[in-house]
Amino acid sequence: MGIGNIADTGMQAAMSHMEVISNNIANANTYGFKKSYINFADIYPSLNGSAGNQVGLGVSVAGIGQNFTTGGSSPTGQPLDMSLQQKGFFILQDPTSGQTSYTRMGRFMQDTSGYLVNVFGQRLQGFTAVNGSVPSGGSVSDIALTQTTMPASATANATMNVNLDSNSVVPSGTFDPTIATTYNFNPAVKIVDSLGNPHTVVTYYVKTATPNTWDVHVYVDGNSVSTGSVDFTTNGAFNSATGLSSISFDPGTGATNPQVFSLNILNSTQVAAPSATIGAPSDDGFPPGTFTGLINIDTNGMIQMSYSNGRQQTIGQVAVADFASLDGLSNIGNMQWIATSASGPALINQSNSLSNILPGTLEQSNVDLTTEMVNLINAQHIFQANAQVEQVYNEVMQTVIQL
Repeated sequence: MGIGNIADTGMQAAMSHMEVISNNIANANTYGFKKSYINFADIYPSLNGSAGNQVGLGVSVAGIGQNFTTGGSSPTGQPLDMSLQQKGFFILQDPTSGQTSYTRMGRFMQDTSGYLVNVFGQRLQGFTAVNGSVPSGGSVSDIALTQTTMPASATANATMNVNLDSNSVVPSGTFDPTIATTYNFNPAVKIVDSLGNPHTVVTYYVKTATPNTWDVHVYVDGNSVSTGSVDFTTNGAFNSATGLSSISFDPGTGATNPQVFSLNILNSTQVAAPSATIGAPSDDGFPPGTFTGLINIDTNGMIQMSYSNGRQQTIGQVAVADFASLDGLSNIGNMQWIATSASGPALINQSNSLSNILPGTLEQSNVDLTTEMVNLINAQHIFQANAQVEQVYNEVMQTVIQL
C-alpha cells in the first residue's frame, strides 16, 4: 500500500507545482504581478521509541510563497502611471468597503469626483499638501485633484537687477519723471495685487555728484511711492540701498490696501557699460488661474497641478508602504495584498517615496518565461515518473492477487 500512496503524493505535488508555474506563465504580461514558488516537504512517520530504518511516506506541499523582486519598468507616456524603483507598495483604499490594500501596479486615473483611482475604482492614498507644501508627519488620505482654481497672490517681492553706466553724467535740473533729461535710466517691472490686477513699477535712477551714488525714485502706475538711494563699491559691485524695502501703495482696485512689497536689486552693478537690466525682471505674485488638466508627478511622488497663469502647485505626495515581513502578506488578487499579523502593520512615512517613483511607467511582471518553461518541463517529468511508479505498483499488485 505504501508505494501507491507515495506515488500519489508525488503526482499531487507535481500537479500543484505545475499549477503554480501555469499561473506564473499566465501572468507574464500582468503589470505589477509577482511570481509564486512552491515549497515541498518530505513525509516520514513519527518515531515511537528509538530510531530505526524508516521508509518515507512521500511528499507534501509545505506552502506557496511569492517572489517580490522588482520587475522592469515599461514606459507608457501616461502622466498618472507610476512604478516603484525600490521596495514598497502603493496604498489603496476601497471607498465602499473601506478596505486598505497594497499594490505594485501603478496605473491610475482621475475619476469624476477628482480622486486618483486604479482600474478597480480604489483610491490612491497620499500625504495632502497645505498651501503647496507637504507638512512632515502627516497621515495618509485619498488623493484628489479638486483644486481646479488658483487664487491670485499679491506681489511681496520683485527683482530687477540693473547695470548703471559708470560713465553717465549727472543730469541737470530737478528730477521729473516726465522729462527724460532729469534721470539716467528707468527700467520697469510688473507686479500684481491681491485680486490679480497688474501694476507697473518704474524705478528712475539719477546719478549724483557723490561718486558711485545714485538717487532712486520708485513709481507705481505713474504715482510716486518711494525715494531712496543706491551706492556701489569702487569695483562696481552693489553696496547698499535705501527706499526699496517695504514699499506701500494703494492698488485702487478694491484689492488689499495698502499693498506692501520690496524691490530686490542686490545683483546690480555700476560699470562702464550701457545702462540695462540684468536678466529678466520678476516678481513672486501671480494672477488667478484655472486647472489646465496637466499633472506632473516627480521621482519623490510630489503631485503638481498646472494652471492657466503659468504656475504649478503641489497638492500632495504619493505614499509608499513597506512591511517588516513581505512573506506575511496575504494575496487577494488583482495584484494586491493585505496586511496580516505575520506581515506586521504597514510602515508608512514620506521618506519611503523619495527617489522611489518613476512616473510615466508601469512595473512589469517579474516572471521569466524561459525559467518557467524549464520548471514546467521538470515538473512534467516528475509527474510522469511518479505515474510510472504508480503503474509499476498496480502491475505488482495484480501479480500478488493472482498468486
